[in-house]
Amino acid sequence: MRGVLFLLNALILLESTKGTTYDDLDDHDKIIVDKAIEQANKDYGKGKHLDFHTIANRNSNMVNVILRPTSCDKKTPSVHRKKCTLQNTAPQVSCIDCEGTMERCLLLRKMDEIQKRIQNCPPAVIHHAGSAFALFQKSGNGQQQPGCVGCI
Repeated sequence: MRGVLFLLNALILLESTKGTTYDDLDDHDKIIVDKAIEQANKDYGKGKHLDFHTIANRNSNMVNVILRPTSCDKKTPSVHRKKCTLQNTAPQVSCIDCEGTMERCLLLRKMDEIQKRIQNCPPAVIHHAGSAFALFQKSGNGQQQPGCVGCI
């Protein structure tokens, strides 16, 4: 039952992110997508070229790229090809980049393993510079006080 729910969540997520094209991605995301295309074609691109479909989800240091087969035959090097049309056939692949490292891509039907990888990728810790100084501390009532806590 959980597997069906994960699959439904993935399909809903995929539908909600339609319209994103490779050309709309920023440079950082294009690097990740290019790495995913190369990895997935090496592992799963038997006869047809696998290419960018969407970015399913992300956090501060994790990107989940979904790739689908295209109408084009597989060639090397594996890069994004504008002239290839995406097909809704197997294999559909999820490639997860966690903190700049991409493990082996997984078939989209392995939702449990995909969810584990997403959950195992910790979000980045954000440090606010200067937050430890006395001027930025708050008193017991939650209000920011000028000077040090307890002064005045």
